[in-house]
Amino acid sequence: MKLPLRGGCQCGALRFEITTKPMTLYCCHCESCQQQSSSAFGMSMLVEREGFRILKGTAENFAIPTQSKSIESGLFCGKCGTRVANDTKGAPALSIKAGTLDDRVKLAPVGHTWVKSAQDWMIFREDDLIYEEAPDDGYYALMSRWATQEFA
Repeated sequence: MKLPLRGGCQCGALRFEITTKPMTLYCCHCESCQQQSSSAFGMSMLVEREGFRILKGTAENFAIPTQSKSIESGLFCGKCGTRVANDTKGAPALSIKAGTLDDRVKLAPVGHTWVKSAQDWMIFREDDLIYEEAPDDGYYALMSRWATQEFA
């Protein structure tokens, strides 16, 4: 994948770009991500705030109920409702919903969080980093594993 990465909502009213190498990419199996994605998990790509910018439109936001003690808001398109990112108060990075990127073909998550909520049919790769809940190391292992991935 080459920078900048670009993405947006389903209707095209909201467009964004990522100009710095993402910090990590993982799948979150918490109940909030399952509901938000209408699927078994959500793909989260951590990106430093300075590396994310809106190119077109304005992101709306709302408070997200979470299973952890963090205070989060969801950034979404006000026209079609597509969520493009989560923002955790005080965190140095945004969690971009990787499925909103234009080029999703080469996305390879390095781990899984909140697997205690994962669907029973989920099969994890042997080399994936697996966490029952949120990582207690500040996502360090996920970021270290991601840093070994090729990224142009």
